[in-house]
Amino acid sequence: MEIKNKANKLIKFLDKVSKEVYSEPDSEMHKQMMNKIIPDLEKNQIGNNKDQAILDVGCGRGYAMVKFKEAGFTNLQGITMSDEDVKATQDRGFKCEKMDQSFMTFEDESFDFLFVRHCLEHSPFPYFTLGEFRRVLKKDGKAYIEMPAPDNVRPLEFTANHYSIMGPKQWAALMLRHKFQIQVATDFSIELINPNATDEKNKTFLEKNLVFVIKKCSDEEFLELQKRQQQVQATSQEPEKK
Repeated sequence: MEIKNKANKLIKFLDKVSKEVYSEPDSEMHKQMMNKIIPDLEKNQIGNNKDQAILDVGCGRGYAMVKFKEAGFTNLQGITMSDEDVKATQDRGFKCEKMDQSFMTFEDESFDFLFVRHCLEHSPFPYFTLGEFRRVLKKDGKAYIEMPAPDNVRPLEFTANHYSIMGPKQWAALMLRHKFQIQVATDFSIELINPNATDEKNKTFLEKNLVFVIKKCSDEEFLELQKRQQQVQATSQEPEKK
């Protein structure tokens, strides 16, 4: 009975969350960002195998998959919780399903690369969601994850369907608990226009975003990485000899 009660509460909660989903149109700002990000990923992270399986998690209307296709990638799939965006992505000729990033129906080890841009912050339980990312990634598979940083000028924490806007240390801690190797951990800021500004000084503002590239490791590989890191830290803490 206890399990059934918990399941019922979770179902009700997921139903509540589903009502807060909104469509994500192709804004010019986001298109410009993906025009830069995807060529960089192709060069530095994804590799030369154009047939590898790429999943766009929270794909919006499929613009990222347009850019991946232009780069020559052939095995593309998108998921989103918006019915409108599913249709728009399918109308562009891509495979797309209505699916929760935390409860994906794909088989284990289905994908080589996950593109997760401004989606993970929409998960009410990100630790669980990162475990789902690990499950569907193949060994040595990678994920590109981008999300807003906390405490920006725009109060994004109060935006509908934003549940997990956290700092880089907390994100890194959750990723490491799932035995992901963090290959990139950085941030960048974009300049936005304030439509409510009454003077030139406050016409624009900077909004900070966090970026991670993580790689799925085996238990043995992760332990070896931890040992190497501990050795480096121990060496760096040794007192200098006179």
